[in-house]
Amino acid sequence: MAIFKVTRKIRFGQTDAAGITYYPRLVEMISDIVEDFFANAIKFSYKEMIVKTDCGVPTVNLNVTFKRPAELEDYVDWYLKVTRIGRSSFTVDIDAKVGENEILNAIVTLAYVKGKGAIMKSHPLPEHVKAVMQEYMD
Repeated sequence: MAIFKVTRKIRFGQTDAAGITYYPRLVEMISDIVEDFFANAIKFSYKEMIVKTDCGVPTVNLNVTFKRPAELEDYVDWYLKVTRIGRSSFTVDIDAKVGENEILNAIVTLAYVKGKGAIMKSHPLPEHVKAVMQEYMD
C-alpha cells in the first residue's frame, strides 16, 4: 500500500496571535491535500475534472480530531490513505504530524458528482481514478 505524502510549512497568515494554527486553516489544508492527491497521484487535476468533465468531489462528511497545535513555521507532514472506494464516493484517512507529534486525524468522505448547483448528481467514479485509489487503500 502506498501512502500519499505532502509537507507544508505553517505560514504567518495561518496562525492566530499566539502563533498557533487557526483550526479553519487546518481544515482548508485537509481539502488542499485531497486536491494534491488528485493532481499528483491520480493525475486528474481539479481543473481537468471540473472544467473539462463538469465533475467534482465535494466533501460530504468530515470528522477531524485535533490532537495538538501546529505552530508558526512548523513543517507539517500530511499523509493520505484511501480507506473505502464505492460506486461514486470514497473515504480517505488523513494524518498530519510535525516530526513524530500528531497534529490531527481526519476521516473525509467525498462524492464524485456531475453538474453544478441544483443539478448536481452523483456519478460513478472513473475506472482510472478507482485504479489509482486502489494503490493507496489501507
